[in-house]
Amino acid sequence: MQDIIIYNANVVTPDRVIPQGAVVLRDHMIEEVTDSRQVEDRYPHAQRVDAAGDYLLPGFIDIHSDNIETVIQPRPQSMIDFELAMREQEKQLASQGITTMYHSLSIVDAATRKLRTPENLKKLAELIRQFHEGDHLIRHRFHCRYDITNVQCYPLLLEFIRQEKMQLLSFMDHTPGQGQYRDLEFFKNQVMGGSESDEEKDRILKQRMERAKVTEEQLKQAADLAWEKGIPIASHDDDSVEKLDYVTGQLHAGICEFPVELSVAQEARKRGMQVVVGATNVLMGRSHSGNLSALEAIRGGCADILVSDYFPPAILHAVFRLVEQGLLTLPQAAAMASRNPAKAVGIDSWVGSIEPGKCGDLLIVTRKNNIPVVRQTYINGEPVAAVQYRNDFVGKDGTRYD
Repeated sequence: MQDIIIYNANVVTPDRVIPQGAVVLRDHMIEEVTDSRQVEDRYPHAQRVDAAGDYLLPGFIDIHSDNIETVIQPRPQSMIDFELAMREQEKQLASQGITTMYHSLSIVDAATRKLRTPENLKKLAELIRQFHEGDHLIRHRFHCRYDITNVQCYPLLLEFIRQEKMQLLSFMDHTPGQGQYRDLEFFKNQVMGGSESDEEKDRILKQRMERAKVTEEQLKQAADLAWEKGIPIASHDDDSVEKLDYVTGQLHAGICEFPVELSVAQEARKRGMQVVVGATNVLMGRSHSGNLSALEAIRGGCADILVSDYFPPAILHAVFRLVEQGLLTLPQAAAMASRNPAKAVGIDSWVGSIEPGKCGDLLIVTRKNNIPVVRQTYINGEPVAAVQYRNDFVGKDGTRYD
């Protein structure tokens, strides 16, 4: 494989931005990070890529996104072939800067979505494995989200863990009245919606609040098994210090996803947990469910990781938005989308930052009317997606076709 030198770039390293910097790629890896002037003569046979003053960032690592569900099932009655959907989605993700995707598949009540039946979950988990081990554009991993009210599928959870089908496990409880849905009026009006009467909504709400849950012993069994397998564990929608006591003490959780209050996020950080906030939350300036604002958590110094949640393009835009608002430096913001998530899931020894010895997962990012655009994506040191903007389309006879 021919060496590649990406030069004349603003190279975003873990601790600084190197103006007019250069990165040398050799055999899929980052060989050297330096000043552009220092590589002119030392790699005479390398392919040279002029970044034209654009930013060079590490590829983003999204450890929480259920976007694949929307791609496969864009309408309630429409189901796209799973492999076709995965192939089309990874092309989109590569152009959005996501080089490693942890597809967040939920083991929840399948009545809400046909896609979430045990059969379909098994099929998708196996497809993710096949993509990871076979032909793929980006890196695919499985983030298994287990809703503790899905008693029936507890054996499926254990099966996934024993067979090491997952690379990240999170426990969630979407019972109304606590966690993300502690505001019952919000749950009735925004989550349930529909045309049901208030009486019918109250009946459904009561039914959901009384659903059975797996026991603490069962959860500990699953968490212990995952811990023994080396699978990272996350908690979800933590709403109290007592909840943190439980998930860290009994479930080995090292990642705190979407804490609902600032005080909980601060306490999670004190305990050494990696705190996850939503990139879309950053763009909107608020939580869609009225809980903790990602911006508030970042201002409070208690947010570590940006995830797309449901809108993959948000990560790129959130990184630059945080810099524009003066909340973080570019290396700090980029780390929330790359180095920090890589560390949280234990893959930071080979991806997540622009350093010698790391895989060549890189993004050349330009600005169009102050909007960041991924111009070129490299994975394993090879270009996989490119965008070239033009301001004219002219035929051979000089006619413009705008």
